[in-house]
Amino acid sequence: MKVLVHFEGIKTGQSEGARMRKTIKGALELEEIKYTTTMLDTFDIAHFMSPEDVIKIHYAMEQRIPVVVSCLYTEDDDEARFLDCKLKLDGSRKIFIKPKALKMLNAANVVLVPTEDSKNRLINYGVTSDIKVVYPGVNLARFDFSRDDEKEIFYRYFREDKSKKLVVALGSGMPMKEGIGTFIKCAKANPNVLFYYLAPCKEEKIKKYFRKAMKSAPKNAKFKGLLVDDVRRSALLNAEVVLLPSYIPSGVISICEAMAAKCQIIARENTAPSDLLINGKNAYLGKFSETLVSLVTDYLNNQLQPTIENAYAEISKHNLESFGRDLLSIYNEQISLKK
Repeated sequence: MKVLVHFEGIKTGQSEGARMRKTIKGALELEEIKYTTTMLDTFDIAHFMSPEDVIKIHYAMEQRIPVVVSCLYTEDDDEARFLDCKLKLDGSRKIFIKPKALKMLNAANVVLVPTEDSKNRLINYGVTSDIKVVYPGVNLARFDFSRDDEKEIFYRYFREDKSKKLVVALGSGMPMKEGIGTFIKCAKANPNVLFYYLAPCKEEKIKKYFRKAMKSAPKNAKFKGLLVDDVRRSALLNAEVVLLPSYIPSGVISICEAMAAKCQIIARENTAPSDLLINGKNAYLGKFSETLVSLVTDYLNNQLQPTIENAYAEISKHNLESFGRDLLSIYNEQISLKK
């Protein structure tokens, strides 16, 4: 068996889609499954993770090659997100599935989602393909808390004061959708804490996308684009809090990485599947910006009990080995159905 694991995306290789592809490749290597990343090679089954690949799906289908699509794992990657939103007249946001994404998912042989809540969401959007729940694996060895040299990378790279606490916010590169105002309010409420918003776009686009937000942001609030893997991982290893201020679903891959890095997750309600982040158990959730600001401030002042151990215990159950076994089972099933 040889699997096509396809995602092009941003060429830096640090986007959420690229990290998802790397995770899949790592899981396949543990199961000794051959894979390729190019459509020019031969393969027995094709695994995609972006709605931009809808045309490539049809090519695979013409060759009678089974197609697997991972969906709702990488919603913080603008090149791999399946959902979108628009502002309504009353200021609320309507979340919907991209038309080409729906077309792609209904053309696939099987669609993989991270949780049951994600599966129900796709069914409500009109996805009729077979949907299977496969929790993403995390390479826990990449988050080694005992290595001080890895933790030092973030502070050396950005020349920050190691004595200051760090809050990392994650989201997409579209400020309209992402609760940037909440991020800025949190930074203003905690002037002696470093706040970094890591956007999934190239650095040169930060000034364009966040120009208005940056004008109102305090000095302790920084906006950064895609980081190389070592720096991003170091940021998570140092973060007291990972903040998810988004109004739309966040990337499950990024959430799982934050759990593996033992960060306290504070998120807006509905930005993660309801069966992934549970308020008071493995995260703290709030609906309104004022609530999120209060949660972040209270946690930084040691007024909230950490939930990081519960989160880490949960993610520890889902390593690359179990992820690889799940993928192998699904691939074998789809190849056997083809015969």
